[in-house]
Amino acid sequence: MRTLFSGMALVFLTTAHCQAQNAPAPDIAAIAVARIDDLGTAMELKANFYLPPAPARPAAMPLLLYIHGKGGAYDDPRDKVVLRVLDAMGKRGIAVARIDYRKSGRMPDMLFDTKAYIRFFRAHAAQYRIDPTRIGIWGVSRGGNLAAMLAVTGDIKELEGAIGGNTNQSSLLQASVIESPLTDLFLSSDDKAAAMFGDYLGTNETDSKAVVAAYRSRDTQSPRWKDVLRIEQVNPLNYVKKDSPPALIICGGLDPANVILNCSAMFDKYIEKGATASYYALSTGTHVRVGTDIEQASADWLAERLSQNPPSIYPAEAPR
Repeated sequence: MRTLFSGMALVFLTTAHCQAQNAPAPDIAAIAVARIDDLGTAMELKANFYLPPAPARPAAMPLLLYIHGKGGAYDDPRDKVVLRVLDAMGKRGIAVARIDYRKSGRMPDMLFDTKAYIRFFRAHAAQYRIDPTRIGIWGVSRGGNLAAMLAVTGDIKELEGAIGGNTNQSSLLQASVIESPLTDLFLSSDDKAAAMFGDYLGTNETDSKAVVAAYRSRDTQSPRWKDVLRIEQVNPLNYVKKDSPPALIICGGLDPANVILNCSAMFDKYIEKGATASYYALSTGTHVRVGTDIEQASADWLAERLSQNPPSIYPAEAPR
C-alpha cells in the first residue's frame, strides 16, 4: 500500500509540475486572422488571446502582441518565456495576444504576417475591449528580429503588405520590447549570415555564401548584389528615425546565437538618430535568458509606455 501511495504521489507531483509549466488556457483561442500560402503550403495565421484578471481589467485595455522564436507557434507549449510575460502583463492590466508567422522564414513576408495582427486587433478593438492607441509588442529571437522591424516600420508603406486586409488600419506601435534579436544579419559571422539567407531569401548554400562575400567586398557588380539589397530592405537599422516609437532592447551578454553586437548596434542607431530607446543586458545571460530582473523591469517599462498617460521619460528636476 505504501509503495502504491508513493507511486500515486509521484504521478500527481509530476503531473502538477507539467501543468504548472504549461501556459494557461486562453480566454479566446485560435482567433483566425488570415490565410496565407507559405511556399505552396496553406497556413492559417491565428492568435490566442489572454485577458488580465477581472479586478485588473480596465474597460479599454492596452494590448501586447507576443512573438515566439523560430520553430515555435502561437500555441507552442515549449515556450516558457511567454509564461512569465503572461503573468507580468496580467498583473499590470494588459491583454496579451500570442501571434504567429509563416514557417518558411521568408522576408519580408514574415513581417507582413505580423503586421496583419496589429491591423486586425486595431480593426476589432471594440470586440476585444482593447485600446487601439495603446498597442505594444514583445518578440524573442526570430520574434525579436520581427519586433525590431515592427518597432521602426509602422509607417513604411512599402513594408506594410496586405495580408489579412484591414489596410485602412495603422501598424504603428506605441512600445516594443526586442529580446535576443538579429538587427543586422551582416553583423553575424559569415556562416551564420549565410545560414539565415536560406530562410530569408530562399538561396542555396553556395549562393548564400556569395551574398555574404558580395557584401563584405562591397561588390556591387556581383550577380548576388540584388540579394544584398533584399537583406538591407529588412534591416531595421535602416529605418530608425528621430520619431521612432520607444523601444527597449534586451540581451544576454553570452548569447551564442544572436550576438550582443546586434543589440548595441540598434541602440547606437537610436542614439545617432536622437530617438528614444533603452537597453538592458545581463553579462552572463544567454539566448532568450536575460534574467528575472530584466524581465520584470521590461514589464514595468511596457506598463508605463502603454498607460493612458505615460510618465515623462525624464525625471523631474530637483528644486534648486
